[in-house]
Amino acid sequence: MSPAQPKTRRSIWVWLISIFYMGFGVSGLMTVAMVLILLYRGGAGPEEINSMKTLLQASLWGVLPAANIAGAVSLFLMRRMAFPIFTGLLIARLALPVFPGPSSSPGFSGTTTQMIGGYLLGYGILIVVCIYIYRLRQTGMLR
Repeated sequence: MSPAQPKTRRSIWVWLISIFYMGFGVSGLMTVAMVLILLYRGGAGPEEINSMKTLLQASLWGVLPAANIAGAVSLFLMRRMAFPIFTGLLIARLALPVFPGPSSSPGFSGTTTQMIGGYLLGYGILIVVCIYIYRLRQTGMLR
């Protein structure tokens, strides 16, 4: 018999990060599903179709929302795999503009300053989350 592992309480930050990324991932997958349904049912004009294809490309056809869910679940379960998942998300989001495709971001309307602020906020949050998970991993909180 193996001794019972001591239960570790999840900090409020683990709860908040997990809930945020779970919601973000679920809404992203729902958006991808809606876009796929609309594309394959037809009835959309060429401009809408291009916008929908841009949205699918920006989510890597649903891979990024699925990775958000996987990262949220692994962090909530306090697994070591959370760090590579969130680091991979950061790398994918940083590398996404490098790939050829439409230059504008789908679903975002606003001035250039607002766009830059939104990107900086999003990348900043993800970087802080990666650092936090790395520290959890270093202190042995993740198994």
